[in-house]
Amino acid sequence: MFTWIKGNSNTLILTLYPNNITLNSSAAIYFQNVRWCMIGTDHENLKLAIKPVTKEEIDMHLVDTEQLHKVSIGKGYGRISNKMVINEISVLLNRTIDCIKIHAYYDETSNMLIANLNDEIHN
Repeated sequence: MFTWIKGNSNTLILTLYPNNITLNSSAAIYFQNVRWCMIGTDHENLKLAIKPVTKEEIDMHLVDTEQLHKVSIGKGYGRISNKMVINEISVLLNRTIDCIKIHAYYDETSNMLIANLNDEIHN
């Protein structure tokens, strides 16, 4: 009897680096049609949320432009470069950020990519 090993081709993964958040290709799909996002933290539950923001939402003033972060989409990844955000996450986790991989899921109801910062992937 075989036990099948879980693949990661459909797994949503965020990687926290000292200067950016990188989304793997599965996570980046949710941001392929936008260039901006909002990032929030839930200090009580140690969660990180990334919400795609459309041009229409910006044009209609539905979001505070001071809360926007640029999303860069490459071949097979997405990246949000913002040292200040990483510093906030570092304080939240009370540790240095250096290549921390975290599982995420996309909440269709709230239209947000959510990562439990306690759900670190250990290699």
